[in-house]
Amino acid sequence: MKKLTLLVLSCVAIVTLAACGSGDSKKSADSGTNDKLAQIKDKGKLVIGTSPDFPPYEFYILNDKNEKEIVGSDIALAKAVADEIGVELEIKATDFNGVLANIQTNSVDLGISGFVATEQREGIMDFSEGYQQEVNNGFQGILVPKEIAEKYQTLDDLKAANLTIGAQGGSIQFETASTLTDAKNIKQFGTMDAAVLALNSGDIQAVTVSTSSVEPLLTTFPDLVILPKETFNLDPENKYGTNVIGFPKGDDTESLITVVNEVIKENNDNGNLAKWREESEEQAVNALKE
Repeated sequence: MKKLTLLVLSCVAIVTLAACGSGDSKKSADSGTNDKLAQIKDKGKLVIGTSPDFPPYEFYILNDKNEKEIVGSDIALAKAVADEIGVELEIKATDFNGVLANIQTNSVDLGISGFVATEQREGIMDFSEGYQQEVNNGFQGILVPKEIAEKYQTLDDLKAANLTIGAQGGSIQFETASTLTDAKNIKQFGTMDAAVLALNSGDIQAVTVSTSSVEPLLTTFPDLVILPKETFNLDPENKYGTNVIGFPKGDDTESLITVVNEVIKENNDNGNLAKWREESEEQAVNALKE
């Protein structure tokens, strides 16, 4: 039996997963090089940063051995990159702010955690090509208790209420929350799980969310509801719609970014990206039901 494990109820850990498949597994002869791709080949592993509280992209389950495992469509993509390079995949799991910090300090080879490219993030990291469109599956929205949902007919109604709103620190949702209420009314959480738990217990009145990532949780929280897209879409221009992979800034990552972009293109063209997402959505929902 597999169950989705809320990150706030478990210790953040470093998980190493083997990336099986073909690829050049020989270590680079250019020992000591500054090139990131050569370094990865030398050490025999690709170290990625992620915040595993964001289904279907990355999330915890308990596998058949009753062990925590990080799965999701982002993880499948990261495995494909490691497979292409010919190395193992090592996952460094933290909260979302930790992922940003690890990229900025070059503590990981790349970060993959439902990122979107913003001007602020562009100052601390480089990006891959886009590989996922949130607009195809959901939108930037608002989660509230069902008991108050009907109080707000428009976005202006909700803004006028000046609600206490929760959001994940460092995320796009934290930015969108700032458009809805006074700064003093925004509660920052390390994980989306923690924000949803706080909403369900009545500690806050709303949470800004990426709806596709929070929908699997609604089977566990039947008293919560996403406000309708037609009226409460916080990103109508799809500014935050495309996911990217983040890399430490510098010329030494160019060869790695090239490989990642090739893997993204190949798996977009052959349909794997869509398949991984569909499989991960089903896995998240089924795990919660069990």
